[in-house]
This record gives sequence, C-alpha cells and structure tokens, in this order.
Amino acid sequence: MFYKDIPFKVCGSVAVLCDLWTPDTKPEGSGWPLVIFYHGGGWLFGDKSGWGLIRRWQEGMLAKGIAFATAGYRHKGYGGQMPGTAADCADAVRFFRKNAAEYGIDPERILLSGHSAGAHLCLLIALTGDKFRDDYSDPETECKTHGAVSVSGTANLRFSAYDKPEFHESIYDCVRALLGDRWNDPEALEEVEPIRYVEREEAPKVHVLMVQPQEDQIVPPAMAVELCEMAAKKGYDIRHLPLEATGHCLETPDTSDPSPATLAADAVVLDFISEILGVEK
Repeated sequence: MFYKDIPFKVCGSVAVLCDLWTPDTKPEGSGWPLVIFYHGGGWLFGDKSGWGLIRRWQEGMLAKGIAFATAGYRHKGYGGQMPGTAADCADAVRFFRKNAAEYGIDPERILLSGHSAGAHLCLLIALTGDKFRDDYSDPETECKTHGAVSVSGTANLRFSAYDKPEFHESIYDCVRALLGDRWNDPEALEEVEPIRYVEREEAPKVHVLMVQPQEDQIVPPAMAVELCEMAAKKGYDIRHLPLEATGHCLETPDTSDPSPATLAADAVVLDFISEILGVEK
C-alpha cells in the first residue's frame, strides 16, 4: 500500500511530510520492519520525492517484507536549519514509533538511510538517539533506531582536513545553510558531526553501513575510512562499502548511469538491512 504526503510533524503553519510504502503481504508478529530514507541537497534544497537511484533498494525491501518511507525535513529552502533540521528527521522516527499499529509497523525495528546531506542526517540521528528535539517534537515518544545506511554521507564537516576531492570553499555554503551564523563555531560543528559521538563513545551501539563512492566529487572518501577505523577501535559496528569508479550520486564518472559497483552493491545493502532488522536473507 502507498500512503502519500503523511503530515508526520506540524511546525506552526508548516507541515513536514513523508511517503510510506508497505508490502503486499500481511505483517507478521509486531509488524513490518521499516527503513526511512532522507534525501540529499546540501541542506539547501530537495524534497522527499528526490531519491533517484535508491528506488531499487525500496523495491528490494518491499519484496522482503520491509516497509519503506521517504521523509522530508526543513532545510534552508524551507526556512530551516539546525537543530530543527535534525529534530525533523528524529521526529519522523517518533511518528512511526507512535503510530506503528496504524501502519502495521514494528516500532522496535526501524533503520535509517539517506544520500549526501540526508546521509549525514541519518548518521547523526542514529548515532545520537533521542538527542534532537524542538518545540514541535512529540515529548512522549523516543527516537530509537537500529542504525543507518549512509550513501555518500558526511561524517565530519571539516572538509579542509581532507585533500580528496580538491577542497572548494563553496562547500561551506552548505555548512552555512545547516548551521547559520554558527557555521564556523567549533562547538556548533561538533554537535552535528556524527564522528564526534563515536570518538567520545557517546553513541548508542547501533549498526551502520557507510556506502562511499571512491570518485565522490563532494564528500571526501577518506571520511568514511576515518569513521570506520575509529569505530573499530571504540567497539562500534560501522562497516565500509567502497564503490570503485563511482561518483557522488552513484553514477559512472562522466555519465548519469548507475555505476557497475553501485548495481553490485544493491545486494550487499539489502543483506545488511535484512541482517540488522532480523529479516530472512
């Protein structure tokens, strides 16, 4: 079944929306497990419909009895920034946990996913648990997940620390969109950098898959390596899936077609999701 434009959060006169697809089969036990996807757009633009190549994953999940949702959030284009942006993403989890019975969802089996800016947000929410709220958040429902699948995700906002891809000052337009006047405040940066919560061992013990194109033109591939190496030392299950000859949007360089590595990775991603959510592979 397809549910379009569910208002999972109302912020004054602004409704934040999501779409939900559920399998054709009847839910068993406590309900279908759920994967929530957050779109990219540099925290500047985009909406829940802009999820492109991830459609293949959604189709694979539904075939395995996993529900799939795409959730919007207030980015700069909608007049939003941190901490409201992260609160919106956490509130999508709270909504489905609170309304699980209505949609046939198992509230204890939720996994997040996202691309680019949305991958940063899914990492941040998975690794901070119930931290992000605002005045419009449900005060009674906890944001609790099993982890995340990050695609081209930003784990560290200090882009100048990496030499690949070549650092461009324009990337800080995106950071400014996320943090506003505090974009270069070290404390503000630390609050929204997923890697810091692992570094300080403050993150819940969730499971994460870092899907990282090796020819990413925006996010330095070394970010995923750094996060995974740190996670291994700190005892976290954060795995690295590098995609050779693949650009930021999962494309073959110089084309808009999915790279062979991207297509081959689909099964790995689905196996990871099935493993973490307790679904038969």
